[in-house]
Amino acid sequence: MDEKGIGPDVFKDLMSAVASTVTVVTAGGVDGPIGMTVSAFTSVSVDPPIVLACIDKAVGSLPGYLTADGFTVNFLPESAEAEATLFATKGADRFGSVPWKGPSVSEAGPILDIAFGNFQCVTVEQVEMGDHWVIFGRVDAGGRTSSGVLPLLHVERHYAAVAERTPDA
Repeated sequence: MDEKGIGPDVFKDLMSAVASTVTVVTAGGVDGPIGMTVSAFTSVSVDPPIVLACIDKAVGSLPGYLTADGFTVNFLPESAEAEATLFATKGADRFGSVPWKGPSVSEAGPILDIAFGNFQCVTVEQVEMGDHWVIFGRVDAGGRTSSGVLPLLHVERHYAAVAERTPDA
């Protein structure tokens, strides 16, 4: 098969300029909870409510996500750079350092206290795609837990805040 496409460096460079909301995706692992910072997350369907998260094949906790019955998407506020970095750091004691509670959906993962909202999901499909696994989840619970909070963004390979604008008079 003849592979076509732009090179990985060109692809990553342009994608780094596309801002994304920073989330921490958690799941219940065999040896305890697992979680990681994920910017490759999006909604898929409203009826039924379906979202997806992309997990790199090189991530050590990937088997835990693939065997879990569900996951939780925790939406981080702009004040949560330290937590985003912690959950992106290999080998860090993530759940010993960040307060959390159990989900209301038994299949889902931990809910981080710092999150301004969450989606608690039951896994409905997993697809191997390139160097990632795409995990689709039906949202069975969750929503905003704090209003008026702006999300933490990731753009140009660093964290950023939303710049609020006032409408022109």
